[in-house]
Amino acid sequence: MSLMDYFREPPGLKNLTPEDVEKIMQEGSTKVIDVRTEMEYRSGHIPNIEHIPLSEIKKRLKDLGTDENYLFVCATGHRSRKAAWILNRKGYRNISHLSGGMGAWKAANKKIETHRK
Repeated sequence: MSLMDYFREPPGLKNLTPEDVEKIMQEGSTKVIDVRTEMEYRSGHIPNIEHIPLSEIKKRLKDLGTDENYLFVCATGHRSRKAAWILNRKGYRNISHLSGGMGAWKAANKKIETHRK
């Protein structure tokens, strides 16, 4: 895994808009995962999505079936591409990410959920 994996796209990665993500979430056939830090997640995330920080993705692969669809979200799109690379190298193929991350989500005025302590 290299630093360049934050910037290059793995083969087959689908770049999605906030509207695409909303549609996919309504369909319910894709596992949507926020890969940001706990603090970032708590400060505002897409409602009803799972949180697995990028630093834990490799440890959690056993919980992620290779035949499922995955959609990763981060702040800008870099960490979600890195998460996609990790899964891609392990044989996962149905992977997408929110292009522009939460910045794009917020710019599109989409709903955000917070968890403040």
